[in-house]
Amino acid sequence: MAKERHLFPGANSCYGFYSLYEHMVPPQVKSKVILKGGPGTGKSTFMKRIGADLTARQIDTEYQWCSSDNNSLDGVVGGRGQICVLDGTAPHVVDPRFPGAVDRIINLGEYWDAAMLKENRGNIQKLTESIGLYFKRAYNRLAESQLALLEWKSYIQEACDMQAVNRNILALADEFLLNRTRSMAASRHLFAGAISPGGIVSKADSLLDSDFAVLGVKGSPGGGCKELMQHVSSQIELAGIYAEIFHCPFDPQKIDMIIIPEDKTALVDFSSNVIDYEAAWPVRKFKRFLDFDQFLDQSVLDSAAKVIFDSRERFEAGIRAAIAQIKTAKDQHDELETYYVPAMDFERIEEVRQELLAELLDELE
Repeated sequence: MAKERHLFPGANSCYGFYSLYEHMVPPQVKSKVILKGGPGTGKSTFMKRIGADLTARQIDTEYQWCSSDNNSLDGVVGGRGQICVLDGTAPHVVDPRFPGAVDRIINLGEYWDAAMLKENRGNIQKLTESIGLYFKRAYNRLAESQLALLEWKSYIQEACDMQAVNRNILALADEFLLNRTRSMAASRHLFAGAISPGGIVSKADSLLDSDFAVLGVKGSPGGGCKELMQHVSSQIELAGIYAEIFHCPFDPQKIDMIIIPEDKTALVDFSSNVIDYEAAWPVRKFKRFLDFDQFLDQSVLDSAAKVIFDSRERFEAGIRAAIAQIKTAKDQHDELETYYVPAMDFERIEEVRQELLAELLDELE
């Protein structure tokens, strides 16, 4: 039975839009097709149908979802990274690296009625500029949340028994990495969820099979979980172990989850400060589970309870405000699409898709 996986190659983060598109497919990909074209030109539908056709033929397929519209695709990858069709338009502009040999462009703009679009030039320009403004406001609110999170972390670190934390980081890392397969292949970096117009969404439930051994941790920000993840990630790189590293969509410099596919093992941060990974796997037996909050001095936490509560509230309020701005941008994007959809020759685009599918299937034989 074909395996379906769902993830995100980009994030709406405290640093603005953050792209990990370069990790969508491995360097040895046989065929990469880059779609160009405006909103409403059918790029996501094009990719969804390619994915459905691959799955129907029992071909393992990855669906790479869009953080700015969690019901739309940014890419589809088939045959364990052998073929890929992706959206190469802003904000994640992609151009061919090996034109003709591996990469090719399909411009869906070739199948629109330009005269019809020019008639609506003013509305298209106004909406496009407005969408950019709403995203800028969203990123400002996420940056404010980051400041609140840094304050929250400072109170936790003040209460932390760092010697105990560091001992456990080293022990857990050693346990997780013991006897792991070394392939020397570069690790892959992606997101398991997104801050999106639909709120904080996750596709993590598709990433771990039931037979995976999971080492789980949880704890307050600054209490050791992210430090463990960073330490393990560094050791993986030094040891030449292939891993899938899933970053936090709020702060992509932090790591939420590390999967070593060849050994069917995973290290997951269940702290749920952004993504609720417990909801993805509500019934899960752990190889080991550690709550880093046991290394906090409760008396220090009690004395700082009010400021901890305030900083956490500001952190969460900023994310909620950002989601509202992103949703407004999505609503305006939907309105923008109404000017493009009537101008498109979707019958011809479907013919192009069928022709492409036949070529991609040939690559997999």
